[in-house]
Amino acid sequence: MVAVPLLVLGSRLAGLATALFLAHQGFPVHVLERDQPDDGDGGPAVLTPAALRELAVLGLAEAVAARAWEPRRLAHADAESGALLRVAELGPVVRARFGRPYLLAPQAALRAQLVAACAADEMVTVSYGRSAAAIEDLGDAALVTDDAGVSYRAEAVVGADGPGSRVRPHLGGGHALSSPFLVHRAPGPAPPDDVLRLWSSPSLHVTQCAVPGGGEVSVTVRVDALDDMRREGVAAVVTRLLASTAPEVRAAAGDAVAHASPRVHRHHAPLERGARHRMTVVGGAAQPMLPHTAQGLAVDIVDAAALGRAFDHADGRIVPALEEFAHVRTTPRAVTAARAQDFASLCHAEGLVRRMRDRLWRTGAVDATAAVVDGPGAGSWPGRRDGDRYRPTALAPLPGATPEPGPGGPGGPMVG
Repeated sequence: MVAVPLLVLGSRLAGLATALFLAHQGFPVHVLERDQPDDGDGGPAVLTPAALRELAVLGLAEAVAARAWEPRRLAHADAESGALLRVAELGPVVRARFGRPYLLAPQAALRAQLVAACAADEMVTVSYGRSAAAIEDLGDAALVTDDAGVSYRAEAVVGADGPGSRVRPHLGGGHALSSPFLVHRAPGPAPPDDVLRLWSSPSLHVTQCAVPGGGEVSVTVRVDALDDMRREGVAAVVTRLLASTAPEVRAAAGDAVAHASPRVHRHHAPLERGARHRMTVVGGAAQPMLPHTAQGLAVDIVDAAALGRAFDHADGRIVPALEEFAHVRTTPRAVTAARAQDFASLCHAEGLVRRMRDRLWRTGAVDATAAVVDGPGAGSWPGRRDGDRYRPTALAPLPGATPEPGPGGPGGPMVG
């Protein structure tokens, strides 16, 4: 059995970032990282001003920004008619208002920076290609067994392993509240004029952005035709939905649906508790959210930084540190997830709600820039009612779809 003070269960970016923020405050950390060092998702991820501010603490912001794309504007249109619904000024407007830019960075480049930083930090050790197979709460410690059969006795365990976190069930609650959304992502044409482009319809939400050397498109599908999808397959149904969209949407989407299996996203309720005994969770492990606002990576980074500061404030005392972290981050994280769900509801609205949405957006009743960066002044998306929540649904696997991330399974933020 291996004894470690702090054990982080990681996948993609969240685990490495969490380890670095804890080490930055002087605490030794061991990471069980599901992916190999060179396993990098090439797609883009959104870095908000708040996330960049935290990365600057680690000295990584400039290197990441050098590989990132900074859109000067966001243009959101109706996917069926192509009519413009709203415009959010980004670029210099975001820099002036929030102190740092709004960027889309390749996840592979960001992961490479995190891997290198962990290797250079003597306070961080990483076991790549490992994930937790079982966790036992001992009260004053936690016993973790990885998928290679190695056991760890940890004074504290941090779940940074995405929506299917092994730690999450120990904290209670957090059940799915929404129907599933399927996200297809693939290379595509870059948008013109440095404009981040979104199109929405009752069934689809399409995003087009730039990446080094080209572009990227994501097609998010609201699952409301289960029988058709089970009978015909996901790709056939989504292709049929795209056929009724405006020409520019079809041109942007290209063959994204046929490129790769979709990932499944759901909005979840907040956990009953943010920490229990010697365990807590960060980012997507704590609050799975819908991809429409693309805030997943930003939440991962801000949570990781807040956890590091909580350990510093508590002088390394584990229980007070975890309690402070839960107190500081549980509500803001839940608010960000609720905004993502609200925005998704508006993107896929129909009938009267859709007409009201169009009028509000076109008249500038929403601070679009603040809403995009999830910054101060964003407020709640208009049109939300307390009763407008999806009910969790038990679903059979869909042909051609990757299941919702389980323990150690795929996850991570998507540009939606």
